[in-house]
Amino acid sequence: MSNQEKIVFLYRAGHTPEEVLEKAHADVPDGFKLIFTEEQDSDETRRGHVAEADYLICYGRGFDDFDVAEKAKIFQVLSAGFDRLDIDAFTKAGIPIANNGGANAPTVAEHAIMLMLSVYKKLPAHHNGLHNGEWLGHRHVLEMRELRGKQVGIVGFGNIGQEVARIANGFLANVAFFDPIEVAQSVKDEFKATQMSFDDLLKNSDIISVHTPLNEGTRGMMNKAAFAKMKPTSIFIATARGPVTVEADLINALDQGVIAGAGIDVFEEEPTSNDNALFGRDNVVVTPHMAGTTIDTWTRRLDFAFSNIQRVANGEAPLAQINK
Repeated sequence: MSNQEKIVFLYRAGHTPEEVLEKAHADVPDGFKLIFTEEQDSDETRRGHVAEADYLICYGRGFDDFDVAEKAKIFQVLSAGFDRLDIDAFTKAGIPIANNGGANAPTVAEHAIMLMLSVYKKLPAHHNGLHNGEWLGHRHVLEMRELRGKQVGIVGFGNIGQEVARIANGFLANVAFFDPIEVAQSVKDEFKATQMSFDDLLKNSDIISVHTPLNEGTRGMMNKAAFAKMKPTSIFIATARGPVTVEADLINALDQGVIAGAGIDVFEEEPTSNDNALFGRDNVVVTPHMAGTTIDTWTRRLDFAFSNIQRVANGEAPLAQINK
């Protein structure tokens, strides 16, 4: 490895706190020089940095400077999702692309469980009631449920899905999942989880929690037909990518009582409009696509990114490579 190989960090200011950039600068491994380029930088500035980059880190933005990225040995994404990026273009350019290797899985999984409990315990109604001077007491008792003994149906059993299973087991819930890839029995045993077809998961689960990447196979998979197969007492949790769900179909399912409630962190368009029909319902908990973001997550993201870059610098294959 030559001295002072260059890592170029492509970021969006609104998505990446200044403190994170300072931490990245402080933690860059010996022998590397870290260069930041914000989304608002000129094309000339950005492309100049990319042309000099031995390694690229990216968060919250796209990339199409393949013609000048001739030195890049890896494109390291700090998020779990990579739907903004043209994976085929990276493959054609000969650049390995890796996501964060599950760095945000614990945080997203905790958030998904929080949404389940919040919907079950009607947290919005009780929280807003007290803030507005109303003591609801036991008024909603017959509408509330506990997680124990319920079937948590997980769509997508990767890093995040498995973390959801691990936590759900702690609540003594039953865990089932759908994944298009057959999962090893040892993994099923570890997470006390049963693999099912998508239809069987929808029909038999009390909670459906989606943790699949966004691609052409998953776009719109949670639609009218999918919601129609769920129990009328079931709830839906979305912390993956907004377009996995057909939002109008979800709204209709809630309006018609096809399902009992939802916990939503992601939307088809973000930021979503202030008059989104999912807002203002006491059986829906909403958060602004922040399930995967904590200071703990950021520490793990940066640690993984720098470690992966060091692997590549030492001639090893990167971990969590998407375009193998």
